[in-house]
Amino acid sequence: MLLSKNKRLRQISGLIETGNLLFLKLLLRNRKAAAVFPGEVYRTYMGLAREGRWSCRSVFEILPKRDRVRFEVEHIPSDFIGTPLEQLACLALITRATQPKTVFEIGTFRGRTALNFALNAPDDAKIYTLDLPPADRDRAVDATNSADGALIRESVTGCDYRGSDVAAKIVQLFGDSRTFDFSPYHGKMDLVHIDGAHDYAAVRRDSEQALLMLSPGGYALWDEFCNYGDYNDVTRAVLDVAPEGEVVQIENTQLAVYRRPESG
Repeated sequence: MLLSKNKRLRQISGLIETGNLLFLKLLLRNRKAAAVFPGEVYRTYMGLAREGRWSCRSVFEILPKRDRVRFEVEHIPSDFIGTPLEQLACLALITRATQPKTVFEIGTFRGRTALNFALNAPDDAKIYTLDLPPADRDRAVDATNSADGALIRESVTGCDYRGSDVAAKIVQLFGDSRTFDFSPYHGKMDLVHIDGAHDYAAVRRDSEQALLMLSPGGYALWDEFCNYGDYNDVTRAVLDVAPEGEVVQIENTQLAVYRRPESG
């Protein structure tokens, strides 16, 4: 029932499927934390089962074969929501291992992921990152769900990478991904990170454009995959757009990966 469109049905089925004594204890101690418990358990299950509606693998199984990889992570503490450190490390590792010359990110927020792409990409790489123009944010808050609305209100575009020694690699773009013209980037991006709006229509359009932007052998990465809560639309949209059977979840994360074939 993870892919049910009905949030209440999804939550109830999630509790039935993953509920146990630990969940009940957590519910008594912290109701907000208990709400994310089913997702945490399901992602652990997928890491152990490895196969379901999609495959689940360690990041090392997904990457090209290499003897060793040294990568860099710059973690910036925040009182608001941010990419978990383990997930940020996966993004940094993938970037260093694949050495993309061109990266496109949909959804800058404060720029922490853009910063870590820049830290691990080649010296001559360009990281394009797209965010809403400040003038459009009030309208966007009214047009999206409450979770995304809170993110938009807290967004300070690029504040995490400004002043960094790798900021020159980053090209800040402004626009609404629903109307933005992605065509100049089609077929040219070695890595695309999709983390903009999380409603079904937005994720579907962003995903379709991401696949068009990929160069041969390029990687698409989605955040908030395998989520029982407000961002459940991400999973459904990704599975509807990406080639069947070719999306892989990185174990114990909310990251999903697709790699475009080298040819064809």
